[in-house]
Amino acid sequence: MLVRSFAFSFFIILIGCTPKLPFFNEPINQAEINTDESMSLNEEKILEHQNEGKESIDPRLKRISEAPSLLASYKKIKAAKKNISIVQSQSEPNLSAISNIGPKLDNDEVELDASGGVSLTQLINDGGALNAMTEAAKLNVKVAKLDYIQSVNAELMKVLRAEQTILNFYKIEKIYKEQLAVYNENLPLIKTAAKANIISKTDILKLEQLKLKSEEAFLTSKTAADAANLLRRKYKLTIENEFFEVDLEKWKSFESLSTETIFFELELIETQISILEKDIEAIDASYSPYVALAGTATADIIDIDNSLGFLGLNITLPVKDGGKRNFQRQEKTMQIEALRNQKEDLTLLQKTAFESLKTFDVIYKMRSKLLIEQISNSKIIAEDLELKLRAGAASVIDLATEKMNFYDLRSQKVALEYQLLIEIMNFHQAVGRQCDLTKLCDQIESLSN
Repeated sequence: MLVRSFAFSFFIILIGCTPKLPFFNEPINQAEINTDESMSLNEEKILEHQNEGKESIDPRLKRISEAPSLLASYKKIKAAKKNISIVQSQSEPNLSAISNIGPKLDNDEVELDASGGVSLTQLINDGGALNAMTEAAKLNVKVAKLDYIQSVNAELMKVLRAEQTILNFYKIEKIYKEQLAVYNENLPLIKTAAKANIISKTDILKLEQLKLKSEEAFLTSKTAADAANLLRRKYKLTIENEFFEVDLEKWKSFESLSTETIFFELELIETQISILEKDIEAIDASYSPYVALAGTATADIIDIDNSLGFLGLNITLPVKDGGKRNFQRQEKTMQIEALRNQKEDLTLLQKTAFESLKTFDVIYKMRSKLLIEQISNSKIIAEDLELKLRAGAASVIDLATEKMNFYDLRSQKVALEYQLLIEIMNFHQAVGRQCDLTKLCDQIESLSN
């Protein structure tokens, strides 16, 4: 009885200690992967991993990468890497322990029965399904990295737009203050001349309209700048000298570098297509025989001499599944076709965006040239009117109006430059290369590793 008790205890312990490895045919539960130990890492550990060996990363970019949404995106990379190990583990031996204990009816008598054993399964051949699944898992890591890179690019673009909005406001504010000073300086003389009926109400109204126009531009840009400052504070970017320097010429090389430049969104689509192709390979492989080495050993603990053992091949040959695999294959094929159409549409959109920016650049140069000439002429006219005013050959309203017009033209030039900047940013966003604006693409890719 002592021997039996010992043997029974041994099998119970064996069951508790045996690792539970997934069988090949057991589907991977994505929900389990997402709740993996790697997903429960606190933000501090994730940040340490991200910044490990990356001292060359721009400190402003590091702050952006610490946004909660980006940390969540980075966790998906770790989960995808873990999934590779989960898939590959299916090629390892699967060892398990089994035990049964309970009453048994024998010759109309109820007796206590207890048995235990071990089973071993080792994959030998699956037609290449596991290899295809492993390759798909590795490609999913690439997808997770590309998603992360795109997310960082999107956050970076928000910061760049905010900073350029603030810089635009500084320019508008400077011009507005100079213009307002001219208005306030000449206002007493204008009021005196108006009371004496030297100047008409129409002239005064024209001057007021110029002032209101400038005031509206100032308040609009100030509102946008205030919102932009709030966004920068979100990333703890509060010092003015921390503004990113924007490259306004990089887009011009798009045409010549298009075959060499990696466009993350296009690469993402291509990778997703490759994953679906691997899925199809796995489906096709499932038509092949599944061969595994199988072994079992069982013993009756009550009657230890009553033992059984088996070692041989477990061969499974699929015959009929009601068309399930065929439907799955068709579904994957349709998804591939949809992604290829999406890739074509995206490529066309990027080319259209480039041509549109080229056209606007031409218009910008023409308008900018004209405004520069108008600003120069307005300055000359104002200087001439100032001389005539001293000689009594011009009125104060004429001089004030021309000076106001001078500053209005300067504001128009600033607005035009800002519009060009926005168009360039929109193009970089369309091609998914926001990082090229600040030459940070390599650093962002480094963060994803």
